Amino acid sequence: MTAREALGRLVKGVHADLGDYRALRELLDAQFEAALQHRSAVIGDVANRISELTTQLETRRKERVALAKVLIGKQASVTISAVAARLPNSARPAFNEWWNSLEKLVQECKRLNQRNCNLLMSQHEILQRVLQVGSGGTYAPS
Repeated sequence: MTAREALGRLVKGVHADLGDYRALRELLDAQFEAALQHRSAVIGDVANRISELTTQLETRRKERVALAKVLIGKQASVTISAVAARLPNSARPAFNEWWNSLEKLVQECKRLNQRNCNLLMSQHEILQRVLQVGSGGTYAPS
């Protein structure tokens, strides 16, 4: 594979990730709303879709690392700034903007995922206390 081909595939993957992280953000919001409404079937469906999407994102991340190694060499430290340095000067600002947007989306999705996790864990803890048998839980036998 030539450096030009690797660069083309890497840029195409960044664009795909931008779209997929936007979709992931929407799924995380849908998951949160479903959890607030205790809609377990929707939560399960959304969780499956999130899992499929994150598998695609991880596959592209691994490919991006491999493509970066093609561009900057296996011995060099693989960084996005090293990849950007391989771009023509005219293309560098756009690429950096895409990359910064992608990083922001990744951080936002991590934050939303943690929010969802906190809500679901809190709901689980409350349910466990309510149903706790033998320790005076709300539905403990008298």
